[in-house]
Amino acid sequence: MLSFKNKKVIVFDLDGTIVNLPVNWEHIKNLMTERFNEVYNEKCEFIHISACLDRIVEKNDERELQNFFKILEEYELRSIQTNKEEIQIFETIYFIKNIEKFGVPKNIKLAILSLNTRKAIKEALKLTTIDDKIDYIVGREDIRKWKPDPEGLLKIKEHFKVKKDEMIYFGDLDKDIMTGENAKIKSYLIDDLIKIVNEKKEKTKN
Repeated sequence: MLSFKNKKVIVFDLDGTIVNLPVNWEHIKNLMTERFNEVYNEKCEFIHISACLDRIVEKNDERELQNFFKILEEYELRSIQTNKEEIQIFETIYFIKNIEKFGVPKNIKLAILSLNTRKAIKEALKLTTIDDKIDYIVGREDIRKWKPDPEGLLKIKEHFKVKKDEMIYFGDLDKDIMTGENAKIKSYLIDDLIKIVNEKKEKTKN
């Protein structure tokens, strides 16, 4: 059962959790596939974004990795700018802005763990006016092993110097749940939180 008891840190994914970014991921994967093949003269299909980035990490080619991050950043930022009103997931934003209404201590720390780039995360948080509520961000560039690898969650744990059972993680995909399991940190789909928010709103009406 979802509970915030004894929690000191709440971690959120971004895309699909706080906002819905209308990024054309297929187009980006095709661009990145072409670039990888051109740079390394090797085939690497970007079935998912992290797949070939892992290969670049293995090659220890930090310069080229930054180029790939720039491609992602450009398209993510563009998607935010062109869809400012439509991308927000209002229930999550409401929860973050009214956290004390849900029995969560006001001094709880909030963090983001996302495969989006750091600039895109910051821009999305600014757009949803919750940028001042978030204490720590781990974006795509900040780690070298990506979800469902637990590196990102463990980085957040170390930053706040908390125990694993003092953290909770919300995302929108099975990959997010797996990330929590791999880190041994309680994780839930954002739908579970949205349900709680809607129930609270309904009670407030009545």
